[in-house]
Amino acid sequence: MRFPLFLVLLAVVTGQAVDPPPTQVDSLSVHRTDAVFEGVRHLPCRHRTALCPDKCGHARDVAVFRITAYREYVKDNPHHGDPKAVEFLLPLKEGEEVSADILAFARALKAGDTVRLDWVHEYVRSQGASYPRRRVTQLAR
Repeated sequence: MRFPLFLVLLAVVTGQAVDPPPTQVDSLSVHRTDAVFEGVRHLPCRHRTALCPDKCGHARDVAVFRITAYREYVKDNPHHGDPKAVEFLLPLKEGEEVSADILAFARALKAGDTVRLDWVHEYVRSQGASYPRRRVTQLAR
């Protein structure tokens, strides 16, 4: 676990253990859709860091879904949050955005399969880092 530098210095100066600040997650938009699985696409590294392309891990495979209808769309923040989508790219790697169950279901799909696809666009602040996240909450027939 990485701690921000000021927390490390505070712990050294005071001699006390310091807990990291809590993770804060803000919902920006909620998407509940019907979609069609189009297949798997490889996204190559875009060479944006010093570690690219060999050690960055940016290149990845994604499952491509074409959105056919919205069941529900809620934009929680008027200035931020994704608009309604026509396509959704689901990373084929377990992590913050995709659970093991959803990943297993996605890998079993065939091109042309119709699914229910829901996700939440969130903004995460954790341990001095801030980043957007599109967490898939449901993938089912």
